[in-house]
Amino acid sequence: MRNYFDKALELGFSEVKYLEDLSLECRADLRAYCTPEQCRLHGENWVCPPACGTLAECASRVQGFDRGFLLQSISKVEAPLAVERFQAINEEHNFRFKDFVEFVKEDFIKILPLTSGGCVFCESCSYPEPCIKPEIKMESLSAFGIDVGELCKTAGLDYSFRDDIVYLIALLLIDEKGRTAAHP
Repeated sequence: MRNYFDKALELGFSEVKYLEDLSLECRADLRAYCTPEQCRLHGENWVCPPACGTLAECASRVQGFDRGFLLQSISKVEAPLAVERFQAINEEHNFRFKDFVEFVKEDFIKILPLTSGGCVFCESCSYPEPCIKPEIKMESLSAFGIDVGELCKTAGLDYSFRDDIVYLIALLLIDEKGRTAAHP
């Protein structure tokens, strides 16, 4: 298990936690923020509603996973934070997460990567045409209605909102029953 922590830190994550006995709830009150009025990404890509599926469909995708790696990127910034700077920080976080997923997926038959801000791997999403990079697509924690603040609190991680620090989160759900021996 140690090599996963080492790899996450080597990639530049600020924190990594291994979570056992996870019971994720996909909450309608959080998913309610995924509307065209609340989010500019709604209806614009494969990892946000409506393309990511209903809340019930998202919940069925996380069922069966009770373990995972919670990864956090912490970036100090100057206030006020420009949108472009935030997008660059988010992109860096998600590319780092993609590299971690690539490393870990060799060991598990079943994984589900979920991240802050959704997928960033195409310059422009192909939606509504078929996804052109489904093998690296990463779902949005918000679209799944997962309470990131509560998840961080459970793991002992800070997830406060500050003008001078940006906290980004990624969660890689893994199925231990489907483990291979690539990275003992």
